[in-house]
Parts: sequence; structure tokens; C-alpha cells
Amino acid sequence: MIRKVVISANDTHLWEKLDAIREIDPSISGGIDHIVLGHRVLNRRTPIPVLFTAGYEEVHQIEPGFCAHITDAFLERDWRLTATSLDTTLRFRIAFAGEAGYVARNNTVADEAARCSFIIRPPGDSLTAHFKSNTEYRYCSLSLNQEYLRTTLGLSSDEMPAALLSHWERKETVMGHFPASKAALAEAARFFSIKGTGTWRDLAVRSISFDLLRLLFHDWQNARPRTKSSIRITPSERHRLDRIRDQIERDPAAPITLTALCAQTKMSRNKLHFGFKQQFGASIHDHQTELRMRIAFKLLESTTLSLGEIAERTGHSEPTNFTAAFKKYFAVLPRDVRQSSVTGRAGVAPPRNAPVRDPAQGSRR
Repeated sequence: MIRKVVISANDTHLWEKLDAIREIDPSISGGIDHIVLGHRVLNRRTPIPVLFTAGYEEVHQIEPGFCAHITDAFLERDWRLTATSLDTTLRFRIAFAGEAGYVARNNTVADEAARCSFIIRPPGDSLTAHFKSNTEYRYCSLSLNQEYLRTTLGLSSDEMPAALLSHWERKETVMGHFPASKAALAEAARFFSIKGTGTWRDLAVRSISFDLLRLLFHDWQNARPRTKSSIRITPSERHRLDRIRDQIERDPAAPITLTALCAQTKMSRNKLHFGFKQQFGASIHDHQTELRMRIAFKLLESTTLSLGEIAERTGHSEPTNFTAAFKKYFAVLPRDVRQSSVTGRAGVAPPRNAPVRDPAQGSRR
């Protein structure tokens, strides 16, 4: 039976669609850790607003362990998604419009014209995808797990790039690019010109996916790809990163520095910075800023505290610094939020999906 998930313009059932995609896409088989839309961290209790008003996204299960993504849509909001995989996975991606970025551990990769990006991941590694607002995205990607390539397709070591085998053996997260041939680009473009609907369309996607996979393996074997390998984060180090997040959430206003955190955790700056970003989808600074701004918004909305008092409670030394940070984050001034809460006018929307607490109240966990 052919399995696929289609997200259409103005679709509002996105949590259901994401759950369905997780069932057929090896790259997110471990589940979605969290989603950030604009500055809003969304959880299962929060409906996901419409992502795009024109276009579509399709995810086809070609066979168990192998799926194809086809997206041709205009994205209206910044979008960030962090997910993990249960298996050792390989993902190829070719973009014709729009530039997406991906972060895993200390690695990053972004779309490049006439090149194919690839990501190799061991089980349990997180991957964060970033998409920009007001951008047209047209891309296709193939996601496969190691078991499918070795067992279902029965590919021998000689039929796979040597680099892929070595990274698998070392259980590394690796990202990179290689030039896509004209034949591969032409085959990928066929996804967007398929005629017909229903089963015939699904069969065409299946046929193109197999041929594109063959061409990309050939291109990869004959190229010198640019790659970045991972820095391993041990379970003990992941636990220390959890404690840092708890520390920040207990008191977001407290000043912190990477130097002090390195001494506290006995971790290098590189592992601390990139490990936190990989594990939680945002840097230490961005996570603290997000918590501070939520507290500030709530205090402006529900209290009569002065800007100076709110600045102090959210870790800003001067009201002017607080005002500048608030304006940069929400694109409105603090006084606009205060005035809106007093007059009851609509138009300034805070991130209401997550609880906002006073730093003195302690962690929510």
C-alpha cells in the first residue's frame, strides 16, 4: 500500500500530519523534540498556525526505510523544528528555490545552488531545520536508513561511497555538499512537473525517487564533497547541559558567561555552545533571552511595574538596554504592550504557548 502525507495551503491539522510523517520518514523516526514558530515554542497543547498560504508539501514512503519529500510553497513565518532518528540515516536534499539551514551538534549545512547537501546521522542525534519567513521554497529530499541501503537494496560496499561507510563505522554526524550532475538536477526537477493525480502520481514519484537515488550515489562517488564531522557529546555531558538549562530556567535574570559555565561543567567552549544548541535547538544566549522576554511581556501586561523595575527583574542593567532588547525581539516597544493591556486593544501578541514565571518562583520542571 502506498503511504504518503500531504500538507496543503491553509492546512491546520499539522500535529497530525507531523505524526504521520514521523511514521514514514527515517530522519525523524525518533520524534519531534520541539517546534519554534517565529518566537513561539510550540508544544502538543498548542495548535500550529497555518505555515503557508500557497503551495504544498508531500512526503511519500517509497518503501519502508526510504521516503521522498517534495515541497513547493511560500512560507510566511520563521520556522524551526528539531527532531531525532532511531536509525543510522542518510539524507540527500536538492533545492531549486529558498535556502534552508540545518544544525546538528557543531555542524551546519545550508542549501546551495546546483549542489546536493547530505546529512549522515547515527541513532539518537538531533537535527534542527531552519526556514525563513516570506520565502518561496522549492526542494526535494530523499531520506534513507542504513538498513534499507544494505538489506533491502542489497548494496555492496563497492556500490557505496567510501566516505559514507567510514562515517557509519565511526558513528559520526556528518554534513556536506557535492555537485549534482545535470542528469540528477533534471531528474529532481521532474518531481515538480508530474502530470495527473492519485495513484499514477504516486507511482511517478516512486520511479523518480529510485532513479534520482542512483544518480546521486554516482555523483557522490565521483566528487570530492565538502564535509564537517561531529564532535561527540557523551551522555554525561548531555546531562550537564540539562542542568545548565534548568539553571537558566530557575533564574533567567542571572548573568551567565560561557567562561563561567565551562569552569562549572568542565566542558570546552565548543562543546558547551554547540552541544546546547544541538540538544535544545537554540544557543544558551538565545534560550535565556527568550525566557527573559516572556517574563517581561507578562509583567508589562499584568502589572504596573515601571520599566526600570522590569528591566532589573529580567537581567538588564538599564531601562534603555531593556527597551532596545524588547524592541528587537518583539518588533514593538514595551510602552505599546503596556498601553495595549490598559486599553484592551488587540494587535500585540505574546508567545502564550509556554508558562511565564517570575524568576523567584523556580523551575517549572
